[in-house]
Amino acid sequence: MAAEKDQQGGIQVIARAAAILRALARRPGGMSLGDIAAAVSLPRSTVQRIADALAAEGLVLTASSARGVRLGPALLSLAAAARFEIAEA
Repeated sequence: MAAEKDQQGGIQVIARAAAILRALARRPGGMSLGDIAAAVSLPRSTVQRIADALAAEGLVLTASSARGVRLGPALLSLAAAARFEIAEA
Protein backbone atom coordinates (compact mmCIF):
# COMPACT_ATOMS: atom_id res chain seq x y z
CA MET A 1 0.00 0.00 0.00
CA ALA A 2 2.87 2.43 0.79
CA ALA A 3 4.48 1.64 -2.57
CA GLU A 4 1.20 2.41 -4.33
CA LYS A 5 0.95 5.75 -2.53
CA ASP A 6 4.56 6.62 -3.47
CA GLN A 7 3.87 5.68 -7.08
CA GLN A 8 0.78 7.90 -7.19
CA GLY A 9 2.80 10.76 -5.70
CA GLY A 10 5.45 10.27 -8.36
CA ILE A 11 2.86 10.28 -11.10
CA GLN A 12 1.20 13.35 -9.58
CA VAL A 13 4.41 15.37 -9.51
CA ILE A 14 5.10 14.51 -13.15
CA ALA A 15 1.60 15.64 -14.12
CA ARG A 16 2.11 18.86 -12.16
CA ALA A 17 5.50 19.49 -13.77
CA ALA A 18 3.99 18.92 -17.21
CA ALA A 19 1.18 21.38 -16.43
CA ILE A 20 3.77 23.97 -15.42
CA LEU A 21 5.75 23.41 -18.63
CA ARG A 22 2.57 23.74 -20.72
CA ALA A 23 1.65 26.98 -18.93
CA LEU A 24 5.12 28.36 -19.63
CA ALA A 25 4.82 27.33 -23.28
CA ARG A 26 1.78 29.60 -23.56
CA ARG A 27 3.81 32.52 -22.14
CA PRO A 28 7.32 32.32 -23.67
CA GLY A 29 8.32 35.66 -22.14
CA GLY A 30 8.11 34.11 -18.68
CA MET A 31 5.73 33.99 -15.76
CA SER A 32 5.99 34.74 -12.06
CA LEU A 33 5.57 31.85 -9.64
CA GLY A 34 2.24 33.36 -8.59
CA ASP A 35 1.05 33.52 -12.20
CA ILE A 36 2.05 29.91 -12.75
CA ALA A 37 0.32 28.86 -9.53
CA ALA A 38 -2.89 30.53 -10.67
CA ALA A 39 -2.64 29.03 -14.16
CA VAL A 40 -2.21 25.47 -12.91
CA SER A 41 -4.31 25.74 -9.73
CA LEU A 42 -1.51 24.79 -7.35
CA PRO A 43 -0.10 26.47 -4.26
CA ARG A 44 2.80 28.83 -4.98
CA SER A 45 5.07 26.82 -2.68
CA THR A 46 4.40 23.67 -4.71
CA VAL A 47 5.09 25.52 -7.95
CA GLN A 48 8.34 26.88 -6.53
CA ARG A 49 9.51 23.42 -5.44
CA ILE A 50 8.72 21.92 -8.86
CA ALA A 51 10.22 24.90 -10.73
CA ASP A 52 13.42 24.56 -8.69
CA ALA A 53 13.66 20.87 -9.66
CA LEU A 54 12.97 21.68 -13.32
CA ALA A 55 15.60 24.44 -13.22
CA ALA A 56 18.18 22.01 -11.81
CA GLU A 57 17.62 19.92 -14.95
CA GLY A 58 17.75 22.91 -17.32
CA LEU A 59 14.09 22.49 -18.27
CA VAL A 60 13.21 25.97 -17.02
CA LEU A 61 15.17 29.14 -16.31
CA THR A 62 14.60 31.25 -13.23
CA ALA A 63 17.15 33.93 -14.07
CA SER A 64 15.48 37.14 -12.92
CA SER A 65 12.44 38.43 -11.10
CA ALA A 66 11.63 40.71 -14.04
CA ARG A 67 11.26 37.82 -16.50
CA GLY A 68 10.18 35.21 -14.02
CA VAL A 69 10.30 31.53 -14.91
CA ARG A 70 10.54 30.51 -18.56
CA LEU A 71 11.26 27.40 -20.58
CA GLY A 72 14.88 26.29 -20.52
CA PRO A 73 17.42 25.14 -23.08
CA ALA A 74 17.30 21.45 -22.16
CA LEU A 75 13.88 21.27 -23.80
CA LEU A 76 15.48 21.97 -27.18
CA SER A 77 17.57 18.83 -27.13
CA LEU A 78 14.58 16.77 -25.97
CA ALA A 79 12.41 18.19 -28.74
CA ALA A 80 15.12 17.57 -31.33
CA ALA A 81 15.40 13.96 -30.19
CA ALA A 82 11.67 13.36 -30.59
CA ARG A 83 10.84 11.40 -33.70
CA PHE A 84 7.13 11.58 -34.38
CA GLU A 85 5.49 10.06 -37.39
CA ILE A 86 1.91 11.17 -37.93
CA ALA A 87 1.04 7.67 -39.18
CA GLU A 88 2.04 6.26 -35.77
CA ALA A 89 -0.62 8.35 -34.08
